Amino acid sequence: AQLSERKVDVLYNNAGFAPDLGSPVNEYLLDPSFTAMHLSHYLLTELLLQGNPSLRVVNTSSGTHHLCAIPFAYLPENLLHLIEWNPGCVDKQFLQLGIRTPTDSGAYFQAKIANIMHAISIPHNHPQATSVAIDLGWVGTSIQPWMKLSISPTSMKLMRDTQTGVLPAMHAILSSNEELLNGHGESRKWNDGGIIMNTMGKTEEPYNMSWWTGNLSREKMFELGHKLWVTSERTITSLTSN
Repeated sequence: AQLSERKVDVLYNNAGFAPDLGSPVNEYLLDPSFTAMHLSHYLLTELLLQGNPSLRVVNTSSGTHHLCAIPFAYLPENLLHLIEWNPGCVDKQFLQLGIRTPTDSGAYFQAKIANIMHAISIPHNHPQATSVAIDLGWVGTSIQPWMKLSISPTSMKLMRDTQTGVLPAMHAILSSNEELLNGHGESRKWNDGGIIMNTMGKTEEPYNMSWWTGNLSREKMFELGHKLWVTSERTITSLTSN
């Protein structure tokens, strides 16, 4: 109750880590990576929206979310068995079973596409709110041990330093609602859903690349995003009511 009463203008959901393959389910009997990188965001966002209906929500996603579609668009069918996650990553099977299993090799991609689905769905469910999912690019943080070495991809200019990497986040946080929708057409409204911000700080529509097609088209992914919202709501309700 105290959290929902706080005055907040912007929520930046930035919790993320590189999950260890095979990590057991947590005390809630859920995949720990999906719990930390999506469900915690969903819960905090919902709590703050209770008292801040016009909240700006910014989710850190990743360009790796495209790996939920690229292999299935371009790999020969006889090689698809090498991909250990399902098309779309957060599909019906994952929502029914995957969120309650140990961490698998697609855990990071599942969390990152969930961050995008969440951002898209927020204005659908909270009409006064705005939301952006951002791709920071390959940034030299400390998410992996080798990033902390004196000789690293960042020191060799192969990765963005943190000062550069944070710029899309600052743009998503500080830009006005009108600035974020600039270039999306006069008919584009926030109640059409949240948007994506790329590594250059430019907003774009979700699932606009050529590999998001067929069963992974924009419309199909929006449907999966709605199912994710419903599953998240039911999961959080069951946990908080016990």
